[in-house]
Amino acid sequence: MKVWIDISNAPHAHFFKGIIRELEKRGYEVLVTTRHFDGLTGILDMLGIDYYVVGKHGGSTLEGKLIASVERQQKLAQLIIEEKPDLALYKHSVEAPRVAFGLRIPSIGFVDNETATAQNKLMLPLTSRIIYPEPIDKYDLMRSGADANALKPIKGFAELAHIYGFTPSKEPLNELGLEEYDYIVMRPEPIKANYFNGDAEKSVLEKIIPMLPDIPIVLFPRTESQRKRFERFYNVIMPEKPMDSLSLLYYAKMMIGAGGTMNREAIALGTPTISTYPGKTLAVTKWMTNLGVKFYSTDPLAVAKKAYEFLRRNGKFRSYIRYTVSRLENPIDAILREIETYEEYGSFEEIKEGEKKLAF
Repeated sequence: MKVWIDISNAPHAHFFKGIIRELEKRGYEVLVTTRHFDGLTGILDMLGIDYYVVGKHGGSTLEGKLIASVERQQKLAQLIIEEKPDLALYKHSVEAPRVAFGLRIPSIGFVDNETATAQNKLMLPLTSRIIYPEPIDKYDLMRSGADANALKPIKGFAELAHIYGFTPSKEPLNELGLEEYDYIVMRPEPIKANYFNGDAEKSVLEKIIPMLPDIPIVLFPRTESQRKRFERFYNVIMPEKPMDSLSLLYYAKMMIGAGGTMNREAIALGTPTISTYPGKTLAVTKWMTNLGVKFYSTDPLAVAKKAYEFLRRNGKFRSYIRYTVSRLENPIDAILREIETYEEYGSFEEIKEGEKKLAF
């Protein structure tokens, strides 16, 4: 059985790496496609994943996104017609669902951002099985076109898949001249994302940094304009190439991020985390905040106060986060079950109404 996996964004490489390795170990043939965007091919190379590059990201304009997406669909269709996979797998891809649906290839999609309405409307109506974190209201997904019978909630979050087989390494610390548990990791706003509606000209992190202790900050900018804005801070280190960010998160004192993925990766690793995302709060973020594994605020003073608390009581916070996370379900297990079910029966298991909501 051949499984086609479309990896369209940098974090998705970490999401799918464990699934790819597990499928290969179990004798499946795996076809991986990707696109030119945000250092994605460099990350795949670092992870040792073979892939086809098909198309590119269209930039920040609607016109650019549309043209690049249409061109990528055409190129993907030509490749997939030739390769003839039995099943498609993706996370928030908009081209793969269209190609899979058009060629009658059953598909499994993972969705964890209910506010990415444009992407969801292009992905969810065409996806055979939709796996999503239970905190998301299924009706939010249905409003974007998801079939209620396709929805399968899990008691977990996407980034638990990112730490599959993870062993921390001090190599990136040595490369950047850092000491373990003596630095902070930061990630600015996702200004290129079509769901982002904040200020693309400045970051809340610029106001937070001067209020923090004088320790190194490893910041991962998304664009050159963001890189230039943070160059004025003498204690900010910005890597010039793809690095083992999971190890950097593991050994960090804390994570402060205006995005989502690296925040949740930090939580999966047990690192105290503060979210400063300026847009609509995701259901998963609210859930994590209620569980006490994440602090959320866009107020620089409130963030600084919480950061000092994290510094003082770091070990206690780490222990609580790791205990709480250990009780959750890894998406890898859920996805592999769906693939094996489809292989055995030629269809996905029917979901009964009483099974749609899992107890926490």
